[in-house]
Amino acid sequence: MSLRSVTAEDLKKFQWVGAPTLSPDGRWVVYEQTETDEQEDGYCTHLFLSSSDGEQRRQLTFAGHHNTKATWSPDGQSLAFISDRVAGSQVWMLPMFGGEPRLITRFFYGVSHLLWFPDGKTLLVVAGAVRNGDIEAFPMDMAEKEMNEHIQKMAKDWTDQPKRYDWLYHKRDGAGLSKGLVEQLVTMDVQTGAYRQLTWGVQDLGYPAVSPDGQHVAFSSNRRPNFELELHGDIYRVPTAGGPLELLCDDTMGETLSYSPDGRYLAFFGNRDEYRSATHIHLYLIPATGGTGVCLSKDFPDTLGNQCLTDMRMETRIPTPLWSRDGRYVYVLSTREARCEVVRFTLDPEDPLQTARAEVVVGGNRDIYSLSSNGDRRLAIAYATFTHPGQVAVVDVPEEPGQVRHFRSVTDPIEIRRKSLFPAGEVRLDNSNQVLLQEIEVAVPETFTYLSADGWWMQGFVVKPKGFPGKQKFPVILEVHGGPQMTFSYSYFHEIQWFAAQGYAVVFTNPRGSMGYGQEFANGVRLHYGEKDAQDVLNGLDAALQKFDFLDGARVALTGGSYGGFMTNWLVGQTKRFFAAVSQRSISNWISFYGVSDIGPLFVESQLGGDVVHDFERLWEMSPLAHIDTIETPLLLVHSEQDLRCPIEQAEQMYTALKRLGREVQLLRIPNASHGLSRNGKPSLRLTRLHGIFEYIDERLPVD
Repeated sequence: MSLRSVTAEDLKKFQWVGAPTLSPDGRWVVYEQTETDEQEDGYCTHLFLSSSDGEQRRQLTFAGHHNTKATWSPDGQSLAFISDRVAGSQVWMLPMFGGEPRLITRFFYGVSHLLWFPDGKTLLVVAGAVRNGDIEAFPMDMAEKEMNEHIQKMAKDWTDQPKRYDWLYHKRDGAGLSKGLVEQLVTMDVQTGAYRQLTWGVQDLGYPAVSPDGQHVAFSSNRRPNFELELHGDIYRVPTAGGPLELLCDDTMGETLSYSPDGRYLAFFGNRDEYRSATHIHLYLIPATGGTGVCLSKDFPDTLGNQCLTDMRMETRIPTPLWSRDGRYVYVLSTREARCEVVRFTLDPEDPLQTARAEVVVGGNRDIYSLSSNGDRRLAIAYATFTHPGQVAVVDVPEEPGQVRHFRSVTDPIEIRRKSLFPAGEVRLDNSNQVLLQEIEVAVPETFTYLSADGWWMQGFVVKPKGFPGKQKFPVILEVHGGPQMTFSYSYFHEIQWFAAQGYAVVFTNPRGSMGYGQEFANGVRLHYGEKDAQDVLNGLDAALQKFDFLDGARVALTGGSYGGFMTNWLVGQTKRFFAAVSQRSISNWISFYGVSDIGPLFVESQLGGDVVHDFERLWEMSPLAHIDTIETPLLLVHSEQDLRCPIEQAEQMYTALKRLGREVQLLRIPNASHGLSRNGKPSLRLTRLHGIFEYIDERLPVD
């Protein structure tokens, strides 16, 4: 049977899996599977259970639209998870061997995270509360219908009323204007429903950790007087019986904590902000009673965590540092040269507060985006490849040494030989997209490297179009990623696959500023937007044209989103080599961005090194809008109306100025969507976006 081409509408047929969680005995894995909901024009996420040998699989949840963050009880007999089936996002408990889910929490403002205490009788939950206020809960005897009606009324009353703020960051993309809520720690008795609030205040906190003896909860938070103006991630702990906070570490920006099995140490991810938002994430350790943060990964060349971009993932949760049961190892994810792999840090048993040895133990040409462990050598992972958006697997890590990564200078060539998935013996647990991927023809991108400004080596990719091989040359779409401290990776990218299925070759690169190529590389764009990063993009196109003779250099279109939207706006003001361009969720004016973005001041000060009070001229010169007179390329501006990260006024300014100059420009406004439209927007709107981009380019394609 011949395979058909990818269509934009295939988006509605995909299934997205993730968040695999191993049972304590390692025999079972629960994971999330998300599908589109045609009737609601949205998504449904349900929990699935699979045996670790892949022989048994069944769906666990059926009610509600979002069932997430499943967590096994210490004895493996129950599963706590968050669901929106009643009263917003609440914790539910599911007996694993018979019984129906039971509602555990009834908080006014819902729950965002949960952890078990070692006793198996208590949960730690992160719940919303009014700033400086107490957690509010519905009475235990209130009917579900009444709770739902109350929440609906609260939402309507808040929407209809005026809002007054006296804090700087009062909105957040995807969530909207602040309701004056902050997340607090609460302990919950799973049998009686009795709860105790542990924290108060006006500052949010990071994902917490419960000590092995159940006596303390540790978390990160910025509780300094100037917390809105300076980034900090200090480590605190609070007694679970209630009491004052104790500061454990304030010399590191920490997040995502986990206790060692013996309770003597706290591991966490963080950095010391040396390069502001371009700083690599490292693994730190402190004594559980507090102390100076010790960087275990200072001899490790790469950033930790998943920094890979794709339009096939709605949310990437950073797994905590995962300890082995004997405390010898810590497992983490790490990004390098378009891959995300599992790295094992081996600690010195005599003195864990020493630099740890790091080895890649699960890897290959793929993007591992979820990771779980039960404390033994067994890991559960979720990963994507060029040809698959995501699958869940179990792998037993061999005891022999893994692969060691070495530091690479930005002027050293990048090794791009094919890297097979390893280790052997991996067991796949899900069957997502099995039918769909047997129907469609997925193009495998080809990797290339090239030399750019300052002698820096770069990595790029080319996707061959439908109709290849052929005698003719094919038109090209050049894609620029967002971030900028993110990276194109070995992941399935639906937008790129669809463009290729329409007969276009697609070129996409990781210019300086991208993560995965070393600290100097990641910092290379900061303070220098539109300079050598722009050269990197154009040099990547030229290198691809030289290497791949089927690319038509006379017919190249340009597109990109967020930072890629800034770069699109910038490049059409610097060159006339593109026959059309589509700027998505873009930045055109750094001066107004500073005041209207949900991350404006800290982002602009960190990335550009200026502010509107002292560096007005600098910000204007770095703004694409300042160079509007030189733009002649036909331009489409695609922007979501509820984008609070790069608000739509950025596109409106560009549109108005170009219209006033009589240039060819269009504005496509997408309602009811935020900055994350391409990843988590309504399916119908994601399709509107895809068709809008392609049709604008294709209608202007010069005749060969």
